[in-house]
Amino acid sequence: MTTDALLNALTAETAAIGTFSTLLGEEQQALVNGTLDALPDLTERKTRAVAELSALGRERDAQLSALGYSPDEAGATAAAAADAKVDTAWKALLAAAAEAKRANDTNGLLINTRLTYTQQALNVLYGPGNNTPLYGPDGRTTPRSSGGSVTA
Repeated sequence: MTTDALLNALTAETAAIGTFSTLLGEEQQALVNGTLDALPDLTERKTRAVAELSALGRERDAQLSALGYSPDEAGATAAAAADAKVDTAWKALLAAAAEAKRANDTNGLLINTRLTYTQQALNVLYGPGNNTPLYGPDGRTTPRSSGGSVTA
């Protein structure tokens, strides 16, 4: 058995991680620029990319098993130790995965920041201490006491 199929699997998975990282970069730009209408399409594309990555991971594991290695990180590390080309491909995959993780973590922070900001804005609009909105659906202030609104 040769390592060619494993090398092909590792190369394909690394390329797919690169594609996923590109999508994460697009998502980051949308979050930073406030072009949130782009997020649904990006989410759909990311979902497809994750499905592809999962399939490619299974293929890598199958190739590791076919070569007599365990179908996990330890097996890939062992295969890499036994073959310089596999070592290079495995290290490239790990580097690409680490970069994608950093980008994903950054996007998570950006999303959390946007959610916090939105919650703070809603808290201001609802006013302190009660759940009566400061503004009604018509954009007018709602009465905050038993008297009528002076702005109505």
